[in-house]
Amino acid sequence: MKFTVCQIRKDVKNDPRAFEAMIEGTVDPVFFLSAYDEVAEIEANDLDEVFEIGNIGPESKIERLGRMHSISVGDVIMTETYECYVVKGFGFERLPMSSPNGRQWTADEVAA
Repeated sequence: MKFTVCQIRKDVKNDPRAFEAMIEGTVDPVFFLSAYDEVAEIEANDLDEVFEIGNIGPESKIERLGRMHSISVGDVIMTETYECYVVKGFGFERLPMSSPNGRQWTADEVAA
C-alpha cells in the first residue's frame, strides 16, 4: 500500500495549533487542511511500518514530494482511501475529517 505523509509547513510553525500538534499530537482538522503539505509517499503494509520507514528507511520505499523531516508526533499519515491518522506519542489517532467512505471534507465544511 502507498501512504502519504503530511507535515506542518514551516511558515506556520509559530501558530499555537502547530505547537499542540507537535507536542501533544492534537491536530485541529481545519488547521490540517490549511497548514500541512504532502511531503512524501511511502510504500508500506501499515501505519507502524510507515513510521519505521519514515525514520530509519529504507530510502528506496520513500518518494519525497518536498522537504521532509523524520515522522514524528503531529504528522499526519493518509491512506490510499483518504483516511487520515495523526501520529501520537504512542500510536495513531484517526482525524475525524475523513469519512469511512473516503470522502474528504473541505475546511469550510469542517469549520461549520
